[in-house]
Amino acid sequence: MTKQLAIMGWGLLLLGLAGACQKVDGPTLAEGQVLEMVTNKPVSNAEVVVYSQSGSGLHSGYGDAGTKVLTDDQGRFSIRFEAQKGSHYILKAFSAKGHGSHWGEEPALENGKNNRDLRLPVAAPAWVKIRIAQQPGPVPGSIHVWGPWYDEGYISTLDLRPADYGKVSYHVIDSTLPTKTVQWEVNFNGSATRYQQAFTVLPFDTAEVVVRY
Repeated sequence: MTKQLAIMGWGLLLLGLAGACQKVDGPTLAEGQVLEMVTNKPVSNAEVVVYSQSGSGLHSGYGDAGTKVLTDDQGRFSIRFEAQKGSHYILKAFSAKGHGSHWGEEPALENGKNNRDLRLPVAAPAWVKIRIAQQPGPVPGSIHVWGPWYDEGYISTLDLRPADYGKVSYHVIDSTLPTKTVQWEVNFNGSATRYQQAFTVLPFDTAEVVVRY
C-alpha cells in the first residue's frame, strides 16, 4: 500500500511539473504603471501595447498583437486580452511626446494570469544643440561632427563646410544614455585634429555643444 501511494505521489508530481511547463492560454490581465526611466515620473496618456510572438521568445520575433490602451493621469493602465497557447507576450509603451520602450526592459506576461503591479519603463527624448563657432584667423576647410543622435541615424556625421560655420542645428537623443559625447574633426589643409565634449541633459531639455577650432 505504501509503495502504491509513493508511486501515485510521484505520478501526481510529474503531472504537476508537466502542467507547469506548458504555456497556458485564456483571459489575461496586465495592470501597472508607465514610468519615465530617468526621473521615475508617471507618464500620462501613453499608449500601452501588447506584443506577442509564438517562437523562441527572443525580442526580434515580437510584433504588435493589436491590443492597446492609454494610461491615466498617473500613468496607470489596465489591459485584458486573450492569450494564445504557445505564444509569449510583453508590454511596450509609447507617447506622442516621444517616450518609448527599450528592447529588453519590457515586462513579460504570464498567459492566463492576472499580472498586477507591473512597472513599464520608457525612455524620454532630449536634444543637443550643435553650434559651430566663428573664430578669427584661418578657417578650416571642413569640420565633421558626430554624436549619439538618432534623428539622422544613431551615430550620424555632420559634414560641414565654411558656409555652415556659425550655424546651429538641433538633434534628438535618448536621455537615458549613460555617456553623452559629441566629437568633431577639424581639417586644415589636409591635417586633421580631433576634439570631443561630454555633456549632460535631462529628459525634454536641451544641451548646447559649441564646436570650436
